[in-house]
Amino acid sequence: MNPVYLLDTNVVSEFTKPYPNENVIQSYEAYRTISAISSVTWQELVHGVERLPDGKRKSRLQNFIDGLQNNVPIIEYDAFAARICGEVQAKCENQGVSLGSYDSQIAATALANGMILVTHNTRDFEPFCQNSSLSMVDWAS
Repeated sequence: MNPVYLLDTNVVSEFTKPYPNENVIQSYEAYRTISAISSVTWQELVHGVERLPDGKRKSRLQNFIDGLQNNVPIIEYDAFAARICGEVQAKCENQGVSLGSYDSQIAATALANGMILVTHNTRDFEPFCQNSSLSMVDWAS
């Protein structure tokens, strides 16, 4: 079965917290087999771990992302997603709204693959949704 849910970086990061949001954990468990991350989220996670000083925390997070890579599909940010991203960014800019590059790429990846974006950061994605057919959900609430 193809993935239905594309997890934003802030959703994936929830798993690394000492006290993660129970709604996120329960939703992920329910939809694990139809969830994925984007290559942009993968990049953000790797960057976040690599910039940490060596130590227990870095080692723990490195193990987490290694496990993630082996257990969660990573959807590529491809030419089709890039086209969608550029078009929606331009629409938003024409309305005086700027979008974050990484967030736009993640949203465009979801849209290009017919997926629902899962994020706790809905406010930042609202302009993208208003200028496209992107659907999003917040598992944290």
